[in-house]
Amino acid sequence: MEFGIFDSFDLGVHDPGEVLRTRLRFAVEAERLGIGHYHVTEHHGTPLSVCPSPNLFLAAVSQDTRKMRIGALVNVLPSYDPFRLAEEIATLDQLSAGRIDFGGGAGVSPYELAIFGIDAEQAKPVYRETLQAVTTALRTGHMRHAGRLLRSYDAELSILPVQRPYPPLWYASGNPATAAWAGRHGINFIGRWNGGAITEAIRTYWRAWETHRHEDGRLNEHVTTPRVGLSSRVVIAPTENQAREIFERANDLFCARVTHLWHRNSDHRIDRTFATEPALASGFACVGTPDSVRDQIVDQLRVCSANYFEASMFFGDLTFDHALYTLRAFTEQVAPAVARADRP
Repeated sequence: MEFGIFDSFDLGVHDPGEVLRTRLRFAVEAERLGIGHYHVTEHHGTPLSVCPSPNLFLAAVSQDTRKMRIGALVNVLPSYDPFRLAEEIATLDQLSAGRIDFGGGAGVSPYELAIFGIDAEQAKPVYRETLQAVTTALRTGHMRHAGRLLRSYDAELSILPVQRPYPPLWYASGNPATAAWAGRHGINFIGRWNGGAITEAIRTYWRAWETHRHEDGRLNEHVTTPRVGLSSRVVIAPTENQAREIFERANDLFCARVTHLWHRNSDHRIDRTFATEPALASGFACVGTPDSVRDQIVDQLRVCSANYFEASMFFGDLTFDHALYTLRAFTEQVAPAVARADRP
């Protein structure tokens, strides 16, 4: 069982510089307290993120940490030039001495994709072609790619990653069809609990992995045992009422940041996705005392065969001290008990 942190750099109530500085401090504390992975997201044109280039943050945090694995979950592949992304991933892996997790995705917001001239209907095909071009270049040191949706490339990389053939791949989704693809290739996979709906996706993942794990040509064939797990918001306080109050206030502000760009386009489709009451009801948010949060996570992990849990602890109007309280309680009281608990 491994544990990670997920961060979106939402604006909250502080200026962007303060957000970034406190996140760097938080990442250092996460490593000191034994967290194994620190993952960050990518968003554009929205207060949901004041760090639209996650690789810049990863370069900074690579110099302040020594053991913890770091990476984007995910880099929005359609927004990148493939050759430049391959160079950046290789450089980050060298800067971090081989600690990069390479998360890639197609992007979830049509309005953010539109900034880069990407039609949402074409995002997944562009993602797949970009992933193929980038992983081949990192493996061989040469991007020799006959473009279909991308342009063609024939150029050598000046730098290769420490991890060969390339850093382990990660993907975020709750879709069983996507889980089958990720499982077939052994790609690390993570999704939200969503009232238990993720269970079928995880089962699908493991079936595909067992079926294809010895086949050649898998994207993550260099990964022996993939990480498959749950992502959740976590807020811990001395009492249930305190935790609930802190979470509600912080999550309401976070939701305003998430929906900002959608509402500017008169689109309300995602309003309930991260809303406070549905998040609590669906189990996407684990909120309470250390004991109650531990019990909720253990119950979820007993239902599905997950070997990884990733927590979002710093969002909305949460202060550094609030986030640090949750982090310490999680690493000292919750995570050890979760790791010891019986699971399928």
